[in-house]
Amino acid sequence: MNIVVIGDEYFVAGFNIAGISRSRVVDKETAGKAMEEAIAEDNAVVITNKTVYDMLNPRMKETVNTTVKPTFVILSHDLGAEENLRMMIKRSLGIDLWK
Repeated sequence: MNIVVIGDEYFVAGFNIAGISRSRVVDKETAGKAMEEAIAEDNAVVITNKTVYDMLNPRMKETVNTTVKPTFVILSHDLGAEENLRMMIKRSLGIDLWK
């Protein structure tokens, strides 16, 4: 199972230390292209953060929100992040684990 991390250099470095070697350091100009490449490649999971997600155009955000493979995990300090995780799990597994 391929996992890729997309984010700024500090975000990516944390996952590299944890053993995830597939990563892309992005900025506002390269975030969308990196997401397109992650979808085109054989990745099972794409991990990114809210900062990168906010850099994406509306079309790419919709793709990230609805694509099942790869599964996108968007990490955030936001209180609404739990609801996003719930939606991702429900979309991937087809069941609501919170019920």
